[in-house]
Amino acid sequence: MSLSMATTTAMAKRMLPSGGPAQGLVRAASTEGYIAYHWGQFNDIPVPGDYDGDGKCDFAVWRPANGVWYIAGSSGGVFQHSLGLPDDKPVPGDYDGDGKTDFAVWRPATGIWYIHGSQGIAKEFQWGASTDIPVPGDFDGDKKVDIAVWRPGNTHWYIVGSTGAWRSSPWGTQGDVPVVGDYDGDGKTDLAVWRPDLGMWSISGSAGMNISKQLGAPEMCRFPLVR
Repeated sequence: MSLSMATTTAMAKRMLPSGGPAQGLVRAASTEGYIAYHWGQFNDIPVPGDYDGDGKCDFAVWRPANGVWYIAGSSGGVFQHSLGLPDDKPVPGDYDGDGKTDFAVWRPATGIWYIHGSQGIAKEFQWGASTDIPVPGDFDGDKKVDIAVWRPGNTHWYIVGSTGAWRSSPWGTQGDVPVVGDYDGDGKTDLAVWRPDLGMWSISGSAGMNISKQLGAPEMCRFPLVR
């Protein structure tokens, strides 16, 4: 790893206040391709992404208690950014299409998305109800993350593209867990849910192909999605 352990650890000690079972100190080890990296504290939320635009995912956490994002870049640098309140949901993504992950949170109480672009441009957009689940993704394939929510009550996906056009599509049943991703490899995020009672993945591909696959035991540990 291109990482100065003495420098990075010293900076991490200054950036991450002590307290809790994890002190926020950096420990890195690499053996036969395996990397262990200690970054963050108890109750932090992991928010990995390519914040520096070097094509590598960076270690990052968001701390609800103070609204601060702590980033350990793949090149060895560390930095922080303030955005969010304790009840917000972190929704990082490349919303402006510049190849860097942007800082972003969704506020359920108001439905407002707060996005701090890597180019220094701040954006606010109201989208979604308090009981919705944020599911950002590049649904139109323009290399920009779109604002989107999945509504458990009616199982509809409400998506507003980077151009401002919006659409609604039904997919899933009550009790499902949204698991967005580009499953067919066409460069567009697909509508997808995982059904805990059956262990079934149900995917509506953007190319028109629907996929169902059983993987996982009923009520197994759910993925760390923003809820």
